[in-house]
Amino acid sequence: MIEHFKKFDKKNDEGKVIKSLLPLSFSHLNEFAFQRDRWALKRIFDYDFPSSAAAERGKAVEAGLNMWLNGMDSEKATNLMLDQFHANCELFDDPKTEEEEYNLIPLFKKGMISFQEYGFKWNLIGFQKKLELEIQGIPMIGYTDFHFEDKQTKEDFYIDLKTTKRKPSGLSMSHAMQQSIYHKGTNAQQKLWYLIAKKSGADFEPMNLTDYDKPMRVCEHIISVMGKYLESVNSKEDVKNSIIPNPDDWIWRDTAVLEARKEVWGY
Repeated sequence: MIEHFKKFDKKNDEGKVIKSLLPLSFSHLNEFAFQRDRWALKRIFDYDFPSSAAAERGKAVEAGLNMWLNGMDSEKATNLMLDQFHANCELFDDPKTEEEEYNLIPLFKKGMISFQEYGFKWNLIGFQKKLELEIQGIPMIGYTDFHFEDKQTKEDFYIDLKTTKRKPSGLSMSHAMQQSIYHKGTNAQQKLWYLIAKKSGADFEPMNLTDYDKPMRVCEHIISVMGKYLESVNSKEDVKNSIIPNPDDWIWRDTAVLEARKEVWGY
């Protein structure tokens, strides 16, 4: 099956692969399964879309908490978190940048409080660990968030930190898939923590995935379907003619993504 993925490799004049669909990532699987038009624009048609203030909010809060967990003064960690957010948001124009900046400090403070409750039990032993694994014989890559060790049992585990503005009603299949991939790549327990921004302050909601098998079966199915789809197409034109973009999807609110859709599909 892997040969169907390599079909779209791009090589330089020396024959070296400079861009490939492989290794896959969780976001790659998620987009192929649930937003195939956006997947095609990024993975097949080579559009490089800018980040967003919401995405940079999450990255900045994680970075600030990691600095604090490693012993940095909270005020300094806060300032560096804000600096990172500002620097990254200067690379694109997002009308929600000011709103997301307002959320940073409440989320950071709630994160500190949440970690402090367990700090005497755990040792931080890593952050942003690169994972490499195979599913259905297809290479995958990922990056975890916080890697801890229980001081008493010496068992290690990972916490995937999510920031959001809406309290989750439960563990989504999308996030469960990501947890199952990380579990397979680390063979360690995964925890999912949500920091939820509110108009005043922030909330904390921990969740645990107890069954890794079901979401892993979904991942395996997506990879199998992706392989069969790639087997059926041989060119960008084939991809264009086999996908119908949904004009009502929220992803087209992003101007760059909408313009890319128009360039490829003409509407």
